[in-house]
Amino acid sequence: MSNSISDYGIIGNLQSVALVGRNGAIDWLCLPHIDSPSVFAALLDRERGGSFSITPEGEWDSTLSYLDDSNVLTARFRTRSGSCTLTDFLTLAEPKGKDGLRDFVLLRLIKVDSGQIRLRVNFAPRFDYGRVVPELRLHPGRGVVAHSGDTTVALSCTGELSVNGGDAHGVWDLHQGDRAVLRLHFGAREPDPISEGRAEHLLVETLSFWREWLHSSGTGFFNELGPHRVPVIRSLLVLKLLCFEPQGTMAAAATTSLPEDIGGVRNWDYRYSWVRDTAMALTALFEVGHFDEVQSYLGWLEEVILKSRKNVLQVMYRMDGTGKLDEYELPHLKGYRGSAPVRIGNKAAQQKQFSIYGHVLIAAHLVLSRNRDSAGEMWQGLRLMCDFARDHWREADWSIWEIRGEPKHYVHSKSMCWVTLDRGLRIARHLGLPPGEGWEAARTEIENEVQARGWSATRQAFTMWYDSDTLDGSALLMSISDFIPYDDPRMLATVEALRMDLAEDGFLYRYRADDGLPGRDGTFLACTLWLITNLAKQGEIEEADLLLGRVDQVGGHLHLLAEEYDPIWQEQLGNFPQAFSHEAYIVAATALANAKADERRRPEPPQLFLPEAPHGKAAATPEELAHLLAEVARDHAEDGHPDYGRLARAGMRKRLAEVLASLAAFDLDTLQDIPERTSYWCNLHALVVIHAVLALQPRVSVKEIPKFYRKAGCRVGREEYSAEAILHGILRGNRPAPGWLLPPLPPGDPRLHRSIRPSDPRILFAVHTATASSPPITVLTPGNLEEEVSAAVRRYLGREARLDLKGRKLVLPRIFKWFDDPGRTAHDVAVFVAGYTDADTAREIREHPESFQLEYAEYDWRLAAPRRR
Repeated sequence: MSNSISDYGIIGNLQSVALVGRNGAIDWLCLPHIDSPSVFAALLDRERGGSFSITPEGEWDSTLSYLDDSNVLTARFRTRSGSCTLTDFLTLAEPKGKDGLRDFVLLRLIKVDSGQIRLRVNFAPRFDYGRVVPELRLHPGRGVVAHSGDTTVALSCTGELSVNGGDAHGVWDLHQGDRAVLRLHFGAREPDPISEGRAEHLLVETLSFWREWLHSSGTGFFNELGPHRVPVIRSLLVLKLLCFEPQGTMAAAATTSLPEDIGGVRNWDYRYSWVRDTAMALTALFEVGHFDEVQSYLGWLEEVILKSRKNVLQVMYRMDGTGKLDEYELPHLKGYRGSAPVRIGNKAAQQKQFSIYGHVLIAAHLVLSRNRDSAGEMWQGLRLMCDFARDHWREADWSIWEIRGEPKHYVHSKSMCWVTLDRGLRIARHLGLPPGEGWEAARTEIENEVQARGWSATRQAFTMWYDSDTLDGSALLMSISDFIPYDDPRMLATVEALRMDLAEDGFLYRYRADDGLPGRDGTFLACTLWLITNLAKQGEIEEADLLLGRVDQVGGHLHLLAEEYDPIWQEQLGNFPQAFSHEAYIVAATALANAKADERRRPEPPQLFLPEAPHGKAAATPEELAHLLAEVARDHAEDGHPDYGRLARAGMRKRLAEVLASLAAFDLDTLQDIPERTSYWCNLHALVVIHAVLALQPRVSVKEIPKFYRKAGCRVGREEYSAEAILHGILRGNRPAPGWLLPPLPPGDPRLHRSIRPSDPRILFAVHTATASSPPITVLTPGNLEEEVSAAVRRYLGREARLDLKGRKLVLPRIFKWFDDPGRTAHDVAVFVAGYTDADTAREIREHPESFQLEYAEYDWRLAAPRRR
């Protein structure tokens, strides 16, 4: 059985990397560079790929860890008879020539810590992605050399090996205190063993290299990160590992074809330098004090632009800076856990992605704001990029997710063209240089168009492409890139919409649109981390911290992140480790640390928006609340949805305020049984929401009011209750709102003893929330509760659902997607729905509930208008 992706650690030398499993096997290594053909590729095919393993015989267990603040990896093995430590690293010798490339030397050091241990060494190189089994030539007492054509790899070791075909084997019996050294040297013609002392010296040098680089920023920010300190350090070290010297490029990931869907075809080659990913990753490095990497990369980009004599960048480049990335498949490899095809190259390199220039300009702005010395060298290339954005932003492209279909007018690309021009204008002001012609006008035009065509009034969110209702996790970058403030009502609403529709156990999918490929990818870790950044900046610090902790769990004890995560099977997916994920982790953890520091300096948050009314009025009774709500439904509503203009003209805002304010004198202990409590809180929720709409006066949607359901509320007895606390804290038994991790009422809150448990799922269909897709006003009393909540479900399904028996499809209100109260599985949901339909439909569904496909209708967040049906 294959190792899980998370079972591997990574080592490297700034030109290539190796993945080492906790079983002591190097199952992925490309030489001489990260995007060269593989020498070991058992990761993608255990039979054909090739591997280099050092593993105890018999039963064993192991742990894998890094030596502190380094990219030196140690595996500790424990057997019945003893234990040993295997230390793996790549040396970082000085470049050997003018091209700036280093000798590739891998060292594997073995030390027996206790008892005695029998180790099996297996050296099975397979060149050119497993297509070539090299000839092995044994050098007794020194090692073995593998060669084919001009390619040679020499393995030197202090133990004996034997050769059998294309494999070399050795079984070594070692005792406490014994040591062994293995040295893999690419390009060497014969083994060249080194002493234990020399190996230890190289280990010390390698540790010093990584530690000096890591701490060279001098910012001291590590101390502010609390429990996220170690994962941030690992993320920084991973990003540096993926850098390629001397060009300054950075690989998007260390691997190719690790699947986004186990057994599926979503397998891509990420061993190249995406302009966007690299710019974002280097920006994260720059923000914590590592300047050289960014400056080197920007210099290389400018050179690419000027040499090509045009201002068009490819989406990605090879690590040496060349642009040829023809994509083809390797049918002889089975793929990771049978996930074929294995692909080499990436044809997305030829797509148009207008967003990439914005990310480059963000990085350039940071560099030039701190160091004007490189302005002269850099400005010409930056001007060309801004001119390109000005001239081409109206065109369609393939945008950030590289969907292999027709180009579209993606909102992310448009907003990043705005960012390109915005940063160009900022740089020009900073340097005292004239901006390009038309930059400012184009920036304004882009902003107006994105606000008009990139916003969905129905979904109350920025969307994936113009004039659509499709959500996209990349919308979270709109605030991170300064296109729109984090606390803008539209951004707050977008974050909430993404959490409700794209989240799974807190983790966020990129999108749920049809992208033309079979299967479905996992949640996207970078999107989840962008969400955390937005939450932290929006003041949702506890929620952001909890979600970042979940990402920490995904990274495991090595703190290495792949591209995606499957929250159902709880495994990482996609290429590994992923620069995008680690860059986003640094940004999220830093944003959270800063938000915590700001919170300590901030005064207490504002209170609820509470109804104002004269004091001294007797508390309204539950019956009076029911009568008032019935009056609203009877005299000031159509189809059960309030007409807020009519309510305002009738002076209902004042009446509602007086009634709600009087509840400060109400004794909640008078509510005895569950029917009394349920009907009271449902009616109160509706009145609180209606009053807040009248008082806060949103024009189109409650989403215009930041945190509307947490802001709308009233005092009942001694405690304050928001609409959110009433619905999720009281009526739903203190369960989190859709997309959230934290329940509304914290442990120890005195309001918890009002919480109704077990909650009744039918309540969801009787709670009015002031939206076009909301259930209509339902007036409940203890006597009619059972009858009315069942009727409410029937009414709502009759209005919002479409039950297609012939097509075996149930199109349900989106409430069924957001809440698992009516059922956690499709089977349970279908059975629940059957209970509130006609007899024939119910019988058909109940006989074969598993045969029905569930789909969810769009939810319209706009205020319900009288004539809207």
